[in-house]
Amino acid sequence: MIFQYILLAIAYLIGSIPFSIIFGKLIKGIDVRKHGSGNPGGTNSLRFLGKKVGALIIFFDVLKGAIIVLLVRFEVFGDIPLLHELAYGLAASFGHAFSPFIKFKGGKAVGTTAGAYAAYNLYYVLIGLVVFLIVLKSTKFVSVGSTSIAILIVIVALIVQDFHMLFYGSLTMILIIYRHKTNYKNILNKIEPKVTWI
Repeated sequence: MIFQYILLAIAYLIGSIPFSIIFGKLIKGIDVRKHGSGNPGGTNSLRFLGKKVGALIIFFDVLKGAIIVLLVRFEVFGDIPLLHELAYGLAASFGHAFSPFIKFKGGKAVGTTAGAYAAYNLYYVLIGLVVFLIVLKSTKFVSVGSTSIAILIVIVALIVQDFHMLFYGSLTMILIIYRHKTNYKNILNKIEPKVTWI
């Protein structure tokens, strides 16, 4: 019984690994927290570490959300009673947002959440990606696109009656919206940077 909670802690710690800081310093000699928004996440990494390093960071951020969800889904741990696989994805997302390795600060949890959702059901991520691109095209704000995905997935889960996703997706939606509160304040103050590539 206790193993399911040990695994929850492991998922949180995996999610906490600050790849943007690790790769930024190792490859570019840059602490991404000292540039742009100061956020150690994928978007800020792309802007200040370049496309290749930024893409590498996003890949690992997605992977840390997916890995334990996949292990639980495919019953790698055998018949040991475990929590629902999305519980471990949620733990990883919280780890990314509040990492003990960087004084309980972190990114916005979008990439890590996407990894967890993709491991659970790829269709959620595909639907989310379409909506993200549409919203990003119309608003030019990554933050609006990201929070739109979180909200949409909860709506889709309600429609298809996926109550596990509805529960864990709602908690993750609250997390993602909370982590973007500064972005929305910046939008209101007209200082939020817009993307130019779409």
